[in-house]
This record gives sequence, structure tokens and C-alpha cells, in this order.
Amino acid sequence: MIGFLIFPEFQLLDAAGPISVFEIARRHTPNAPRVITVATKAGAVRSSSGIEMLARNLRSASSVTTLFVAGGEGVEAAARCKTTIAFIQRLASRGVRIASVCNGAYLLAQAGLLDGRCATTHWSCTRDFIGRYPKVRLEPDQIFIRDDRVWTSAGITAGIDLALAMIAQDHARRSRKRPRGSWCSIIAAAADNRSSRACSSSRRRTAASAAFFHGCARIWMRISRSRRSPNAPD
Repeated sequence: MIGFLIFPEFQLLDAAGPISVFEIARRHTPNAPRVITVATKAGAVRSSSGIEMLARNLRSASSVTTLFVAGGEGVEAAARCKTTIAFIQRLASRGVRIASVCNGAYLLAQAGLLDGRCATTHWSCTRDFIGRYPKVRLEPDQIFIRDDRVWTSAGITAGIDLALAMIAQDHARRSRKRPRGSWCSIIAAAADNRSSRACSSSRRRTAASAAFFHGCARIWMRISRSRRSPNAPD
């Protein structure tokens, strides 16, 4: 199960973008994990745009194996919430894979998960983040970074890139067994080209970005074709 932690004034796309990636993956992958949203209080959680998203309480995350932490304007208040920070720490101690989107990295840093690790966040937060969390090896020029079981991404839509890379990692064996051109092999190749290796900021991103978006375009074309023709090959 994949959980998304949201809070009042979260950035809607930080959650909705990766959620949509896993939704598409679930259509094409048998037994793909389902997705839930959680918050300190169950019910409608208002985003910074005014749009609300329904969430379950934190107890509903008992089966979560991957936790995404959204960012947004409400991240300051969320970082001061002891219940929120303790929740993140508890899941991390359980071996849950933890990921942040945009300035959601503040919550991971506040929980101590990023100490001594490479991480990234929205570029505009660089100076403030370094000042608050000097133990974190921040790399603000990365799209996303994977450091063991902790993942962080840059601003907003970079969370989509991170989610694609997670799918590529989780289904690597399946991808190798599928024929070339299948959605799973395409998504793996695209994510591999787009990914940021932990603690390596020297990678050139222009060619990787082009390959990534080309791969994504092929994925969506195949999805569109499958919708028009239910019996279209995978």
C-alpha cells in the first residue's frame, strides 16, 4: 500500500501528480499496490488552492510500505506538529520507504531522516533549508534523489518523476521479462534516464530530460490506444 501524507494548505499537485502515476500503473500491472491519503485528522483536508482531498486517519497507514509526504504552504505548521513528525519517524523505523515532494523535505528533515543523507527540495528553499538543517547534504540542482530508502524530489512536478522511478525500481524484473516497447519497459528506461544518483550532482540533465519526456509521450500514446481498443497488445 502507498500512503500520501497531507496536511492543511498542502500543495494539491504534490499529492495528485504521483497519485495519478500510480493510478495508471495500477491499470496495467496486476496486484499493484493501492493508494490512500492520510492526515492527522480524517476527513476533508483543504489544499492551498482551496480544493479539498479526503484523507483517512494515521492509523489507516498500518499496511503502508511507501509513504509520500506532500509539501506546500502549510509545511511550516506541519513541521511543528509533533503527531505528524512522530508518524513519519514511526514508519521510517518500521522500514517503510519514505519520499517527499517539493518542500515536503522539511518534514523529513525535521524527523531526522535526512541527517547525513543526500537530498533535494524546491530550489527556492535552498538557503533556508541549509540554514535549518546543516546535517543534510542538500543538492538543489537535482530533480530527485534516492538515498537508500529515503527519496526526495524538487519542486511539485518532480514528484511525478520520482513516482515513475519508483515504478521502474519496483517492477525492474517484470520490465526485463516484458517485450521491448511494452509500457513497463518504456517507463523503466525513461525513469532510468531521468533519475538522480544519490550524492552525484555532475550528471548532465538535458539529454536525460529529453529521453524522459519522449518516454512519457510513448506511454500516454499506448494508454490512449488501449482505451480505444480494449484488445490492443500491451
